Amino acid sequence: MPLSDREQQLLDQIEQALYAEDPKFATTVRSARPRSHARRWLVLCIVGVIGGLAIVLAGLAAQLIALGVLGFVLIVASCVYATTLLSARHGTPPAATNQPSNSNAARKDGVRSRMEDRLKRRFDEN
Repeated sequence: MPLSDREQQLLDQIEQALYAEDPKFATTVRSARPRSHARRWLVLCIVGVIGGLAIVLAGLAAQLIALGVLGFVLIVASCVYATTLLSARHGTPPAATNQPSNSNAARKDGVRSRMEDRLKRRFDEN
């Protein structure tokens, strides 16, 4: 969602005030790349999955159920966090609600009305 003109002006004023007040911090913030942070977290997620798999295998070898469960939790948590990072990075909208689309609703209404008509005809015949 784009910013309004007023919001953009306020943001520009805040940015100019930041540059005037602390130019070193402003250049540090400007040069920071958010993609590098996301990549770093994705790499950590991959390491978490591999580490979790190693813990699960170690738990199986040592016949320690708690260790296997811990590894499994680490794998699931890493996958969930990686999915969250990727969906936020690509701007994927959250999961769709269970409300039917217009075409599905029209189709269901058509089927429903036909079934109601058939039922009414059966009762009218009797």
